[in-house]
Amino acid sequence: MKDYKMNPLWNVLVEVVKGLPKYEEHKAHVRDEILINKPDITAQELSEAISIPLGEAMVILEELRISHDEVGEELLKGLPKPKYRLVALGGTFSKLHYGHLMLLLTGIRSGEKIIIGVTTDDFAKKLGKRYEVPPYEMRVRKLVEELVKREWMDKCVITPIEDPYGVTIEKPEIEVLVTSPYTYFRGSEINRIRRERGMKPLEIIVCPLVVAEDGKPISSTRIFLGEVTETGRIAR
Repeated sequence: MKDYKMNPLWNVLVEVVKGLPKYEEHKAHVRDEILINKPDITAQELSEAISIPLGEAMVILEELRISHDEVGEELLKGLPKPKYRLVALGGTFSKLHYGHLMLLLTGIRSGEKIIIGVTTDDFAKKLGKRYEVPPYEMRVRKLVEELVKREWMDKCVITPIEDPYGVTIEKPEIEVLVTSPYTYFRGSEINRIRRERGMKPLEIIVCPLVVAEDGKPISSTRIFLGEVTETGRIAR
C-alpha cells in the first residue's frame, strides 16, 4: 500500500476532493486524454498540466491507476457482496496478466454473474496485434484455469465475441459494463446502440489502469515482446 494512504487524513482528502464541483469532469479528462498518452504521469505533473490542486491530482490518479504490487494485494482481499445481478466485460486474453486479473476482479466484485466475452480468432485478426494471437480454444482454456484457481468460475459465463460489442447490445438484462480507461469509449458506443434498441443504458465501471514496474501499462503485447512479465516485473 502506498505510504500516503496510511495517513489518517487520506480518507478526508478523498472525500473533500470527490465533492469538488469539477472532480468528475477533471477525472474524465485525465481518463480520456491524459492517461492514455502518458500513463506514468506523476501527481505533480498532472497538477501542473491541468491546473488543479495536487491533492485532487493524487485522488484522480489513485482512482484511475494501480501498480502491479497493489494488484497483488487486491487479489488477496475477500470479496464484497455484489451490487448488481449481471455484469459484462471482454477482452482477447492472449496472455493472462495482472491487467486482466484486475479487470476480472472488478467484475467479480460488482456482479453476482459475469459474462466474459472473448474475441474469436477472426475478430482478433482484425485488431492489428503486434504478435500472433493464440487460438481461441487455448485462450479460453487458460482463462478457465485461472478462474477455477481463484474460485471465480461459478460466477462466470464465457462467450465468443465477433465485434467490440458482443452480447452487451443484445441482452437487456445486463446492468453493468466493466472497461479499462483505454476502452471506456466503447461503453458510450454500446449505450447509444442500446438506447436505439429500446434497452436501458449500462452503468460503466472503469477498472484502474494497471502499470508495471516501469510505470507503463502491462499488456499482452509487452509480455510477448519480452519487456515485462505477467505480474508486471521488468523482464530481465
